Amino acid sequence: MSTELINRITVKKDGVYVSSHSSNDTSPYHSWRCRGLSEIYDAEGQKGLDREVVRMLYEYAELRGSHKSLARYRYAKDAPAAHAIYKEYMDKIDDRYEGLDEADKKSVWYKPTEKAKEYRAYERDMRDKMYSEIAERCGEYDRKQKNKEMERVVSESP
Repeated sequence: MSTELINRITVKKDGVYVSSHSSNDTSPYHSWRCRGLSEIYDAEGQKGLDREVVRMLYEYAELRGSHKSLARYRYAKDAPAAHAIYKEYMDKIDDRYEGLDEADKKSVWYKPTEKAKEYRAYERDMRDKMYSEIAERCGEYDRKQKNKEMERVVSESP
């Protein structure tokens, strides 16, 4: 299974562009318009985009390089607070799974029982909440950067 390696995420007038390549591919990074992220950005704005990028980073992608567009996602995902949020939600998901009987556990991914379907819906909901909570840290990063910029401008003023 490959991982999508991302070295830039750019919002343009016509959509969201991702510069990436697959970990099992030797070709160079290439920039492409991501239809899914573009649709989410159009519908939900920056918060929705942040949530979906965080989802990608937990499920199948990694950040590479030092482009400034990646800093906010690194900040959101790599901080101790993000690890605590992740643990909290994963513990809830694990507890729900452990509460299933053996027949339901065996059916979670193949011909699920009603209880297994309920578990999968719960897991999806918890993951959505977790990714949203972690993605909120992107806004925190933006505010800190804005404050640093304001402090720099004030200190340079005569």
